[in-house]
Amino acid sequence: MCNHVNPRDVYLNLDHYRAAMERLYKLCWQAPKRRWVLTYVLGATGRRISEALLLTTRDIDFERRVITWRILKKRRQDYYVTLPMSQRLEELLRRYIVFNGVSDRLFPVSRRQAEYDVKRALEEVGLRGWRPHDLRHAFILEALLNSRSIEQVRRWTQHSSYKMLLEYARIVGFEVDRPLVPW
Repeated sequence: MCNHVNPRDVYLNLDHYRAAMERLYKLCWQAPKRRWVLTYVLGATGRRISEALLLTTRDIDFERRVITWRILKKRRQDYYVTLPMSQRLEELLRRYIVFNGVSDRLFPVSRRQAEYDVKRALEEVGLRGWRPHDLRHAFILEALLNSRSIEQVRRWTQHSSYKMLLEYARIVGFEVDRPLVPW
């Protein structure tokens, strides 16, 4: 039996994720640069990088505090989901749009450039070796720990099955077969 440990298990750590999100928030507030705001958006919403790159100003409803996301994994061109955004995310997006004069796409760069930007931002906040998709993993784990409903997390992340959603939790060492209470 092979006891090989995946190196991703070692550094995908929620304490590091939380601290990095705090640092990103502060950096975004001081200077709303694309790489920091894009990285914060990924970490705060659990969206895929391809979905964030499609985001436009028309997709954000600041009055209702929601974002409408185009979901690409559903293999349909017209599949959208509208999700609430935190007050912090709303403030940062407003600031980013105004500061950078954004009138349409929030992040008008190629996927390759976006991945480079996010990896750079992750390193700047102490998450060396993290990939953009690792923010989705960390978001899902955080959501599973803080939510009372696995169905809510599944619907938010648009996973087609609980099995795939729980695979994210298994990868980062979340014990779903351990009792939640000691009695």
